[in-house]
Amino acid sequence: MYALGDDLPVEGLEPGSTLLVVGPPMTGKRSLVIRLLADGFDHGEAVAVLSTDTSAADVRASLSDAAGRPANTLPVGVVDCVSDSHGASGLASLDGRVGSPADLTGIGMELTQVLEALYTEYSTRIRFGLFSLTTMSLYASPEQVVRFLHVVTNRISEADGVGFVVAHSDTMGPEHLQRLRSFVDGVVEVREADGGTELRVLGVESQPTPWTPFDRTDGSPDPSDRSQRVDSTDRPLPDSLRSVLDSVRADSPTLTVCNYEGPPDALEAVERYFDRHGITVREASLDVAQPRSVALLHHGDDVLGSESVTALAAAIDIQTDGDDAFSDRRTSELLRNLDRSVFGAAAADKNLLVDVSHTIELLANRVGRGRLHAGFQYLSRLTGDPESARIYERLADSGLDVHVYGVDDTDASLPGVTVHSGEASELSESWFVVFDGDGDPSQRAALLAVERDGGGQYEGVWTYDSDFVRRTDAYLTETYGDSSAGRERQPAID
Repeated sequence: MYALGDDLPVEGLEPGSTLLVVGPPMTGKRSLVIRLLADGFDHGEAVAVLSTDTSAADVRASLSDAAGRPANTLPVGVVDCVSDSHGASGLASLDGRVGSPADLTGIGMELTQVLEALYTEYSTRIRFGLFSLTTMSLYASPEQVVRFLHVVTNRISEADGVGFVVAHSDTMGPEHLQRLRSFVDGVVEVREADGGTELRVLGVESQPTPWTPFDRTDGSPDPSDRSQRVDSTDRPLPDSLRSVLDSVRADSPTLTVCNYEGPPDALEAVERYFDRHGITVREASLDVAQPRSVALLHHGDDVLGSESVTALAAAIDIQTDGDDAFSDRRTSELLRNLDRSVFGAAAADKNLLVDVSHTIELLANRVGRGRLHAGFQYLSRLTGDPESARIYERLADSGLDVHVYGVDDTDASLPGVTVHSGEASELSESWFVVFDGDGDPSQRAALLAVERDGGGQYEGVWTYDSDFVRRTDAYLTETYGDSSAGRERQPAID
């Protein structure tokens, strides 16, 4: 039995169990799981974390703070999927790095190595945390995410460990959420209630536990302790949000598939993957014998990498057959060398953009300082949605300098939030969330999407590229004004 301290109203978890921790954003799910993981250190247990939204260094800092012990003394291994994109560093000897949350095969292979190292060198009892399944869903299809969760829960079961998987509930359809639940042993549901937060546990005991209040404060270190890294560039500011988007497209490489003769589903898998990276895929019929069915990643005539479409599709997908889904797999060199600092889609829907927005909002909330811009197209979309209004009131309370934008179609007023309204066409067509990182380039992130013909489909990008974020932040501040003052930082919450 794995002890859980006072954070969950159950006696403990049987070895091999995994819990899905699910609820709206900023209700303390991450903080809860950090404490559940850190509690294992008092019992001689090791901790493995798969992080799709924060660097290994930040994960270790949060665990250190929750445990009250120096980070370098903790038996922790982190599979870090963001450091390359964020520009952060801080990997320790037990950690693994994967270039993107989309590389599920690479993640699985690194996770296997981290678990084996912890099991061999530190403890046969391991706690595992995944932050977060929602972020992973930004880069992979729902079917791939479900299959990956199946692989991970099997791995936890085989190791007699316990796992905690975090996901947001507000953009997951009931069918998808039910499929995720079918691969775990229990669910921790989190909700807002009477100005606080409550949770209950289902599936661990014979009956669901009663709703119980819990502490949602974050264990993240004070951002004032971060070393600030300020970058600079002489590039001119853009003249519109659309020009920012166009500049990203101009810098993006192209994937050309030459003389393709394989099955359509393999090519479709490659196209879906690269569309999420904002990279155009095109086919070319060359009047030469070779190459056949080969994908070339290139900037103009400058070839960045090449691989057969079959091998590329296999590396993008994951397999669940056999005893070890990743034992005979290899990551693609083309994928490994792909610059994953910018992601995008030509036809993103609302649910995808909501998930990306939440990812950036949560990053800003964890930092707890700096400037956050959010464009809602119409201000009524903020004030008319209680969940969005709650999130932005909480972001302002955390100490962030929060600015919201949109066409003035309602009386939009939220405590601590600066509202920028107008009739500008770019406000009515643009969905954006931009966080300046409080001067730290490694903490910057941005989403920028433009609605296509008012039909609910968007083309756009999300990125951790520091220059992109800096230029977009500067354009919004210069164009629409900056009338807010600095605020005291409050404890950040997840």
